[in-house]
Amino acid sequence: MLNLNHKPCQSFFKISVIGFLIISWNAVKAEQQPIIYAKAPMAAFASQMDDALLGNKYAKPVWNLHDSLGLPDWLSASVSQRSRFESLSATFKANTSGSDQAISLQTDLWLQAQVGAFRFTTELMDARLGKSPKTGISNNQVDTADFIQGYISWADKQALANHIGVEIKAGRQLIILGSGRLISNPYFRNTTNTFTGAKIRILDANQWQLNTFVAMPVVRFPTTAFALVNDSHQFDQEATHSLFSGALFEKTNLAMGVNGEAYLYNLNEADSWNYPTRKRQYYTPGMRFYSKPTKGQFDFQTETMGQFGTVRYNTISTQDQMHQAWAEHAEIGYSFTMPWSPRLMLEYDYASGSKNPGTSAAFSDQRFDSLYDGTSVIDFGPTGLYGPFQRSNISSPGYKLNLAPRADLQFTLQQRWVWLASASDCWGAAACSSAGTLVLQPTKNSGSYVGEQLGVTGRYDFNSSLNFDAGWFYLFKGQFAKQGAATVNGTNTVPGIDSQYFYVQSQLRF
Repeated sequence: MLNLNHKPCQSFFKISVIGFLIISWNAVKAEQQPIIYAKAPMAAFASQMDDALLGNKYAKPVWNLHDSLGLPDWLSASVSQRSRFESLSATFKANTSGSDQAISLQTDLWLQAQVGAFRFTTELMDARLGKSPKTGISNNQVDTADFIQGYISWADKQALANHIGVEIKAGRQLIILGSGRLISNPYFRNTTNTFTGAKIRILDANQWQLNTFVAMPVVRFPTTAFALVNDSHQFDQEATHSLFSGALFEKTNLAMGVNGEAYLYNLNEADSWNYPTRKRQYYTPGMRFYSKPTKGQFDFQTETMGQFGTVRYNTISTQDQMHQAWAEHAEIGYSFTMPWSPRLMLEYDYASGSKNPGTSAAFSDQRFDSLYDGTSVIDFGPTGLYGPFQRSNISSPGYKLNLAPRADLQFTLQQRWVWLASASDCWGAAACSSAGTLVLQPTKNSGSYVGEQLGVTGRYDFNSSLNFDAGWFYLFKGQFAKQGAATVNGTNTVPGIDSQYFYVQSQLRF
């Protein structure tokens, strides 16, 4: 028997007990440590919360159909509903005046059945307006009761080796790659970008990832304002004469926590029988380097995007113009180790504009086209009724200050100063023409300064099923915003007073 009266035995016994208590206390602390989940965007997001190769980093909705209905493990289901009220005063768009309001409603049903390594997925979305704006309506706002996804996928986490997984998707699907600045789901917009085709993903979870795809863009129907205002239903259709393809390779931890991406996308666009296009024939190469925000450390991101090929001035033009453009995003941030977890970020965005815009083939087009951008809300602020800035003909420094007083409460203060990259080009969408969307064209005295944008947003998460979001933005109009013309030879109807935009929205997931 062990004699505890001996001093060595007593010392050993005390050390063992203390060690056991320390280990037990650390185990209890580890058990009590809350799991930190990424916050899902304020949008229909169920199909992206379940990653077949990397697992789920998002919190499961506390109110959910799976548990409520007692569904089997192989069947997943989710319903989400987003409602948003928007108000814009002193509009900045051409041929418009006064104030405007809109109510956007987005309802989504997602279903997925898993049979072994196969997944069968469908997603139905209804996007409509409870109150239509006066400044026009488009299929960016309305797409009633349509299938935005319907695909079959196969995934194996060890398809090529012990730690190299493969996922293959075929059918109608969302495609979200890299930063999302060129290909993504537009989280703030009321409708989505979808594609019909195939996507292959290969990854070593801790080292690298390769995504390749070839697909036809899906066109949202109907397209006429009359049909959209009256919620007329017409199923979306593939642009059967257009092809979008590309590849993105990502390498994690290149050195000192820096990650890198390189990609090349090709858009080969032609008219379908019911959908005219600008005949965009683009190659878009790019690269991105970034580090992730960490408390007490600096982080950064830089993304360079080139673009070359041919394009037409508008959908009725018969002349192909040479297209050469580029864009850049750069940011540096610091996360402070202090209450409210403040993070200050300085940023700069540039996207080229045309030096000599016109309809003739002799002119060359240098206006950057952001393709199927879905994350402009992150860089430039809300879209919807607002959306004054896009990744086209812009030169804009700014900053953001993020604050999180609590885990369920976040605020962002942001400010930007905006110039046109080319004072001879328009301020507006990538299709810079009098036959395109409402834009402002340059005049003799308009200069290049568009203005200054100041914005505040806040988000409150009641729980993982119910979220609220609100924002206020003020546009101090510069010389171009006050003196740009509706068309090259038209009359400017835009008031000179500054614009204010406000929105409030809720997102319910179950």
